[in-house]
Amino acid sequence: MLRALKMVYLMPLAALFYAASSHANNTPVLAVIVSEKAENVPTKNLAANELNLIFWRKKEYWPGGVRIHPVNLHATHALRLQFSNTVLGSVPAKQIDYWNGLYYHGISPPYSVQSEEAVLRYVSDTKGAIGYVDACKVDARVKPLLWIDNGEISTQKPNLSCDEKSSD
Repeated sequence: MLRALKMVYLMPLAALFYAASSHANNTPVLAVIVSEKAENVPTKNLAANELNLIFWRKKEYWPGGVRIHPVNLHATHALRLQFSNTVLGSVPAKQIDYWNGLYYHGISPPYSVQSEEAVLRYVSDTKGAIGYVDACKVDARVKPLLWIDNGEISTQKPNLSCDEKSSD
């Protein structure tokens, strides 16, 4: 009887674990984007380490002197967590002390918005802006510079399956 009772409780737990682990393997591909109209922004030679510097606010200008305006999704958005882990090596909650320390030096964290559509609008309308969205959301307003797929940053566009677009 006790054995059967354990199975009743362990089976749903095992199913939950399986679902969570299989979801982790199906993370969306992210596209790091700039405006389609971007001038003086490197469209081919942005290195992964530069992306890190930009979002830590350690690199503030594009070649040619245009100020960089990085934009993030809000701190609990799944794509923000994926981006932060891959590019910055930590989640937003672990970055609070870093940003609090820089605040006293006049440096603010990247601008934060609520949705991928807001990222697309900000990047397309703000000179020098850079952001990220699900690669399936990229449209004519922006152009991708880098791709983030399964924890790897690449300049090569991966094979995308955009049949089911994710929602914000």
